[in-house]
Amino acid sequence: MFHKNIPNNNKDIIRFLAKNFAGTKKVRNAILFCSVVIGIVAITMVFGISVGKIQAEEIRLIRENGTASSGRIEDGTEEQYEKLKQLDYIKQVGKSIFVGEAIDVSEDNAKTICDVVWADSESWNNFLKPAYTNIIGNYPQKKDEILLAERALKKLGISEPEQGMEINLDVYKGVFEHSKEKFKLCGWYTDSGNELAAGYISHDKINELNLEKGSYTLLFSQSNHLSRSKTEEKLYQALPMKSADQKIYVSDTAQYTAVSKLAGGYEMVILGTLGILCGIYFLVRNVLWISVSEDIQNLGLLHTIGATERQITKIYRKQMRSLMFKGAVLGSLISVLILVLLIPEILGFHFYQEMGGNTILSFFRPWILLISVLFVNGILWIASEGVIRKITKLSCIESAAYDENIGGRKIKHSGKLVLKRSEIGEMFYIAWGNITRYKARFIITSISIFLGVLSFILMNVLTNGCDYKHLLEKRPDFLIAGEFSEFGKSQGCGEEYKTREIDVDPLLTQGDGVELLYDNDYDEFSPISQELEKKLHKIDGIDWENSNLIEGAYVTTVMSKKGIRPYDEGLSDLTDDNMVEGFSWDTVQVLNENQILSLKKYVQDNQLNIDVKSLEEGNGVLIIHDHMLTPEQQKLADEAIGEPVYFKTLLSKEDAIRRKELINSESEEKQQKDEFPQKESETFTLCGYLDRQSDNFPEIHQSWHGEGNLYYFISEKGFEKIPTEKKILTMELTADPKKEFYVKTQIGELISEENKKRSEMTEVSMDEGTGEAGVFVICKSDLMQQKETYMRGNRILLGAVSIILFIAGLTNYCNVVFTGMYARRKEFDIMKSIGMTDKQMKLMLFGEGSYYFMCVMGLLFTVGVAALVGVKIYMENKLSYFTFHWPILITVGVMFSFVLINVMVTHFICKKR
Repeated sequence: MFHKNIPNNNKDIIRFLAKNFAGTKKVRNAILFCSVVIGIVAITMVFGISVGKIQAEEIRLIRENGTASSGRIEDGTEEQYEKLKQLDYIKQVGKSIFVGEAIDVSEDNAKTICDVVWADSESWNNFLKPAYTNIIGNYPQKKDEILLAERALKKLGISEPEQGMEINLDVYKGVFEHSKEKFKLCGWYTDSGNELAAGYISHDKINELNLEKGSYTLLFSQSNHLSRSKTEEKLYQALPMKSADQKIYVSDTAQYTAVSKLAGGYEMVILGTLGILCGIYFLVRNVLWISVSEDIQNLGLLHTIGATERQITKIYRKQMRSLMFKGAVLGSLISVLILVLLIPEILGFHFYQEMGGNTILSFFRPWILLISVLFVNGILWIASEGVIRKITKLSCIESAAYDENIGGRKIKHSGKLVLKRSEIGEMFYIAWGNITRYKARFIITSISIFLGVLSFILMNVLTNGCDYKHLLEKRPDFLIAGEFSEFGKSQGCGEEYKTREIDVDPLLTQGDGVELLYDNDYDEFSPISQELEKKLHKIDGIDWENSNLIEGAYVTTVMSKKGIRPYDEGLSDLTDDNMVEGFSWDTVQVLNENQILSLKKYVQDNQLNIDVKSLEEGNGVLIIHDHMLTPEQQKLADEAIGEPVYFKTLLSKEDAIRRKELINSESEEKQQKDEFPQKESETFTLCGYLDRQSDNFPEIHQSWHGEGNLYYFISEKGFEKIPTEKKILTMELTADPKKEFYVKTQIGELISEENKKRSEMTEVSMDEGTGEAGVFVICKSDLMQQKETYMRGNRILLGAVSIILFIAGLTNYCNVVFTGMYARRKEFDIMKSIGMTDKQMKLMLFGEGSYYFMCVMGLLFTVGVAALVGVKIYMENKLSYFTFHWPILITVGVMFSFVLINVMVTHFICKKR
C-alpha cells in the first residue's frame, strides 16, 4: 500500500506533478472541459428558456383574464369561505362584493362607467393587483375613496387624472335602487380586456350603502398541478352548497395553462427534466469513466516512485478543480451571452411587447445557472473521487497494470474453429470484441447517447405539435356572424374574442338574447341576410362544398317547470302555471343528418341519458350548454327528459315597429289595450341537457352561445314544426388559397356596405337613432398575421432548446467514440507492430463507432417509437390542437450526423497515429 512515512509533501512538487500529469491528458481533458461547458450551457438554456417562457405566459394570461384567481363562487357564505381556507389544495382565498354598475351623472345621455366592487386585501393583493399594470396610488381605505381603471376615467372625459379629484357617479344597487355618490380618486390602473372595468371602493363605503350582508363573491386559486375538472369535482364534494343552483366556476390556473401549452402538463415536464439531467450526467461522466483505466495506471506509477496517498489525491483533485473552474467560467459566460444578448436580439422587440415587455420576459435566471454549475461539477467531482477510491484500494503493481475489464477474471477461450472472414468482416469482428470487452460501459454509454437523442427528437415533436398554426388551421378561412346590439357591445358582449386566447371559441359570450337582439328583435331578422348571402355566392374563389352554414332561428321558450328547473330554478318558481315563458330570446340551431349521427355515437359511447331518438325523428329538442349545470342540477336535468317545450316566434317587423311607436306614445291606455300576437310551434319533448365542454364532444360549430341564453339543437324535421323561416346565423367559408386575398377584399367590401345599410335601419331599435346590429368577419389570415410574432418567437425559443439538446447528444456520442479510441493508444501501437495496416485500423475503429450507432438506432426504433406513441397519446389528450408528425427528417438528420462524426473521429485518430 501507500508509503505514508515518506517525507515528500513539497507544494511546488505537487503543483509540478499535477501540471505535468494534466499535460499527459490534454486531449482527454479538452474533451472533459467541453463536456462541462456544454453541460452547464445546456441546463441553463433549457430550463432558463422554459421557466422564463412559462412565467411570462402566466403573467400574460393573468392580465388577459383580468384576475389571477382560477375560480369563484357567487353568492358565497362565510361558512364556504372558512372551508375553502382549510382545503389543502386551495392555495389562496379572498372575497369581494359586487355592488352594481356606476353611471355617469354629468350627461343627459347616461353611459355605464364601471362595475362598483369591494375586494378584501387577499383578493386585491393575490388576484386583482397582479392583473393590472401602471398602478398609481393604493387600494381605497377611506369611505369616499375610489380606485378606477384608466378606461373608466376616459369614459368620464378625464385624460390627466389627479389623486384627490372629485368623481360623481350614480351607483345602482340592483335593477331599480340607485344613489348618487361623490368619490375622491385615490388612484388608477391600466387593465386589458373589453369587459366593463371595475371601480374599487372601501369597506366603510360598503357599510354605508346598506347592502345585504353575508353574500360574497368568493375568489380562490387551486394548486397549479390540479386541473379544472378535478378541482371542481373535489369542491362540490367538500363545500356545503346553499342550493342546487349555486355554481362553482373553475378554470385552469394560469401556470397550469402555460405549462400545458409548452409541454402538455406537469407529468411531461417531470419526465423531460429527468431525461435531460440523465443525459447531461452521462455526457460528463462517460469521458472520465472510459479513461479511468489509464488514469489509475498513471497515478499508480506516481505511487511506485514514492508519492503518498494524500499527494496523489491532491494531484488528481487539483487537475479536476482546474477543469471545473475553467468549465464553469466559460459555461456561465456563454449562457449569459446567449440568454441575455443573443436570444432577445433574435426574438425582436415586437415579441417582447406581446409578452409584456422586458420586465416580464427574461430567460436568464442566476439560480438556474448556479444549480447547473453545481450539478455538472458535482458529477465530475463524484466521478473523480471514485477514481481516487479505486487507487487507495490497489497496490503499486495492481494499479500500474489495472484494466477495469479484467478485474481478476480469467479469459475463457471456446476452442471452436473460426470460419475465415473477409478483411472487412474480420475488422468488424475485432471491433465487436473490443466494445464487448467493456459490456457495462457499452450498454450504459449507448443508453446515455439514446437519452440525448430521444430528448432532442421529443423536443422537436413538441415544438412542431404545439405550434399555434395547427390551431389556426382548424379555423375557417372566413367566419361571418352577426354583431351584438350597441347596448350589448357597451356591456362588453360580442367582443370577448378580441382579447381571448385563440384556442377559445370566438362565439362564446357572456351576453344574453336581449343584448344580442336589442336593436333587431323581430322575426324576419337574419344575422346574414338573404341579400348578403346572394352577393357572397357571386364571389369567385369561395369553395361552397367545404364551407359550413349554421342555420336556425331566434325564439322565445315556453317550457314546463320541471324542464326549466335545471337551468333556472328561480324562473320556475315565478308562476303557478305548469308552463313557464322565458324573459330572453333563445337560439334554435338546425342539425343535418351527419351531425345528429355524430351526437348519437357520442351519447352511446359515453352512455349518457339523452333521448337522441326523439331529436332524430323531429319530435324533440336538445339543450346544449357550456358547463353550466352543477352536479345537483344535472340530476334534475336527467329527470327533465321528456318534459314539454314549445317556442314562440318573435314579433313580425311590422308589429315591432308598431310596438315602438306605442311605447314612445303618451297614451298608457292604448299601450295596455294593444296586443301583439306571436306564432307558436308544435310541442316538443325535451331530449336532455348536454355539456359541449365535455371530453370528445362532437365538432359541431355553433353561433353565439353561452350562459346567457338557452341554445337548442333540432333536426330538419323538427324545425319544420316552428312557424318561422330558417335564417343563416353564422357562415364558415373556405376559400381557394390562390384567390384568398381577392375573396377577403370582396367580403370586406360587402360587409361594409351591409353595415352601412343596417345603421340606417332605425325603425325597430328602442334607442332612437340606433340602427340594426351589423355583421363582422374574422379572417384566418388576419389571425395568422396577428399571431405571427408570437408563433415565430415560440419557434425560436423551443428551437434553441432543441439545438442545445442536439449538440449535447452529438457531443456525448463524439466523446464516447473519441475518448474510447484515444484511451487505447498503446493497444493500437501493439496491433500495428504485429502487422495491422492503416486501412484495417480505420475499418476496426469505424466498426466500433458503428456498433454504438447501431445500438442507439436500435433503441430509438424500439423504445424511442414507444415513447413517441406515448407522447402522442398524452399530448392529444391534454392539448386539443396538438398535431403529431413522425420525426422522419429529424431522425435521418441524426443518423447522418452520427455517421459523419464516426468517420471524422476515425480519420483523426488514424492520422494522429
